[in-house]
Formats: sequence, C-alpha cells, structure tokens
Amino acid sequence: MHPPDPSGRLCLILQRVPEVAWEPESVTELPLVRIDAYARDWRVFGWVSLRADRLTDLLNDADELLLVNVEVESLIDGRTISADEVLVRREELIAVQASGPRGDATRRRPTRTHPVAVQSGPYLIGGYMHSPPGVDPMVDIRARPAMIPLTNAWAEFWAGGHRRRQWVGTMVVNRDLADWIEVVAEEDLTFGQLAPRSSGG
Repeated sequence: MHPPDPSGRLCLILQRVPEVAWEPESVTELPLVRIDAYARDWRVFGWVSLRADRLTDLLNDADELLLVNVEVESLIDGRTISADEVLVRREELIAVQASGPRGDATRRRPTRTHPVAVQSGPYLIGGYMHSPPGVDPMVDIRARPAMIPLTNAWAEFWAGGHRRRQWVGTMVVNRDLADWIEVVAEEDLTFGQLAPRSSGG
C-alpha cells in the first residue's frame, strides 16, 4: 500500500487470496483487510495490509485509486477476471468496502450512531453513521469530505441478473454519487424493509 502521491493517486497493492506468511519469525504489521471497490457496472476486490479505519482518510485525500493485482467482477453478466492494474477516479467510485478491524479503540472519539440508508445507481446501502453528540447527522454528512464511512453496513445490488444482499462490515460511500441519503428508522435497516426507488422518489 502506498499513500497518495503529489499527483493525488493512491496505490493499493492487493492479494487475490488472504495468504498467511509462512516464515516462523514473521509478524504482520497491519492486518489483512478485504477491499471491495464498487462502480456502477463492476466491482474489484482483493486483500491488502491496511487498517480499516484509515481507509476513509486515504480515499478522501486521493483523486485516483490505483488497484494492483485484483479480481474484477462485471455486474452486467457476473463474469470475473483477474487484472494486474485497475485505475479508477474517485468520482467514479460509488462505495468501498473494508472488512477488517476498526483500528485503535483509544483513538476513537465519542459519537452517536444513526441508522442511514443510501441509494447510488444499482446499489442500496444501509449502515450506521457516527456523528458527534448533538450534531444532526444530515448536517454532518453535508459538512464532511465526500467519502463517508458507515459501520455494521449491508449492501444490495444486481450482478449477472441476480440480486445480492450481503453484510459488508464498514462501507465507505461516496456522498457525491448518491441518488439519495436518509436517516431511517432502526427497523428499516433490516433486510426487506427498504427498497430502491428513483432518485426523484
């Protein structure tokens, strides 16, 4: 993993499988985190050594995301291919999933959680927005940089003609590509109680 360079590009070097180091004396500095990056018609995925709680800052600091050694799935026909490199602009990214530890608990600030739903194109995403106590979560969403993390999240989307529903842990959503974002009732985050709708709905 390389941080954003002066040109605004973040490079993430992924593994296609979560390999375990075989050397007896080896110690991994950072945990392996599953990364899934979603655009309108495809997703790319793999594993990278990265703290999940740093991903939001890295994405907000980068204009382009260079993913190396990835699997690419078409959401149109469901086919998956391997690719040495995929370059995607942040303005194309609908969301990025990070399945892994949330990082150092001692660095977290007190927050209140709010159940939130987001629709972006073919994706319906639900999860919990963390805002400072007393701050309206929708005001907080508008005030933050574009990439916003939701915890205990799930996503629904179509791939190869089949609708998928899956829990994804932490999902960093691109506010600028959202058709709509709303604070919802707690029970509405249960699968089956939210449905996609037109952006004007």
